[in-house]
Amino acid sequence: MCISGQITVSTLEILQSYELRVIVAADAYERACRSLTLHQLNPTHFSPDPEKKDHKKALIDMYDQRMQIGRPGRPVYEEARNRKGKCPICGVGRVRQVDHHMPKAIFPYLATVPINLLPICSDCNREKLNKAPTCYTEQTLHPYFDEIGGDQWLRARLITLDNGGEPFEARASDNPQSWRIDFYVDPPSTWDSDQAERVKYHFFEAYKLNDIYEDQAADDLPGLELAFEQAFAAGGAPEVRASLEDLARSRARPNRNSWMVALYEGLAANDWFCSGGFHEVVKG
Repeated sequence: MCISGQITVSTLEILQSYELRVIVAADAYERACRSLTLHQLNPTHFSPDPEKKDHKKALIDMYDQRMQIGRPGRPVYEEARNRKGKCPICGVGRVRQVDHHMPKAIFPYLATVPINLLPICSDCNREKLNKAPTCYTEQTLHPYFDEIGGDQWLRARLITLDNGGEPFEARASDNPQSWRIDFYVDPPSTWDSDQAERVKYHFFEAYKLNDIYEDQAADDLPGLELAFEQAFAAGGAPEVRASLEDLARSRARPNRNSWMVALYEGLAANDWFCSGGFHEVVKG
């Protein structure tokens, strides 16, 4: 589609000469996705001879130029962007862009391969670095191939701080100087260490999802203050805890690793929050 029209004869000839290599590269990429061996792919097998810079540019331009609005390859871009309504990386932002799972600057043969084009929000696209994984743990999660939603691995905790800024476990009668909500990866015991480190890299290093989720929590909690007050008036801390656990169960149905599930479970486990500390937390 990308080379079906509106193209010079010389560029068409260049791109047609790489058609088989693009097909082979796409197959190798998919097999690496399925076997979790993307870090073993050799970039030289996915790019023209380094001396043929115009050939590399022509391959990359298939995405940069020939998938623009009104160009022949646009339907491929639109199909990739419209696969999800919400960003499959963070589950928060609205999909507005398309990202290359393996960077087109390093793997130009994959510039227009559909399964290398991922729907993504602008925040996650901005965080992701334009580099290829060099080891197993640097392989970011692929929304089409990585199935880890069956295990709950995302958690959150409310950390209360004393006057010196040190964390301590606040009780109902305490008055912490400040607090923060911390999202973190807590892998189940069935995971091996490499898988756990890979998810941590994806979460903290590649996309900085902890920062995104902390912002979401800060926006979400003020809207729940009235519900917390009513629960507390009805039955004290146990009723607030039960309300939070109910919220977590309902949010877990579509996604056990939603930031909301982690947040509500983490707050339910905090005695100070359930005993009235929620008044301070919702103030921000």
